[in-house]
Amino acid sequence: MSQAILPGPSAGLRIGLFGGSFNPAHSGHFHVASTAMKRLQLDWVWWIVARGNPLKTGHGDFSGRFRSAEAVADHPRMRVTDIEARLGLTYSYRTLSTLTAAAPAAKFVWLMGADNMVNFHLWGAWQGIAQMMPIAIVARPGIGPGARNSPFARRFASSRIPAAAAASLPDCDPPAWVYLPAPLDPISSTAIRQKKAGQ
Repeated sequence: MSQAILPGPSAGLRIGLFGGSFNPAHSGHFHVASTAMKRLQLDWVWWIVARGNPLKTGHGDFSGRFRSAEAVADHPRMRVTDIEARLGLTYSYRTLSTLTAAAPAAKFVWLMGADNMVNFHLWGAWQGIAQMMPIAIVARPGIGPGARNSPFARRFASSRIPAAAAASLPDCDPPAWVYLPAPLDPISSTAIRQKKAGQ
């Protein structure tokens, strides 16, 4: 496995790690990333385009997904990285372990939309991810009750901090997480693919 080449400076910085298939990336993804950046007072958000998703079939062309993420992550403090593909990794736990080893002085936070929180317990080593770095969950349309009652939310209920204290999350020792209510963007990758298929 090649050495991790980081997408930007990291030492002492508050960095959100935002992984996804991004098939394709859309305004809902930007909404999650920008909401987290503002509420957590992050210095950077690194978009990690997944090499593949073990829970999905038909990931789509990697280069197309990467380009769509670059087009959507239009912010001076957001970077899109193919680090997972370059390292030949598939599972988020391995990717995040590699990043924390390569940037031990960074204050990483794992970012996800509430739609991913519902199925987070199906991810490989999901509890290990929660023990590795703080997690911020941003509300997504129609997901609220399912996310707040998910196995993750129940397992780590005592580690949740109030949304009003979200800016403190990057400084928290894991496990620690926050659920961020936010104005909702209804767009989804699935809807975009279905629309294209119907054209």
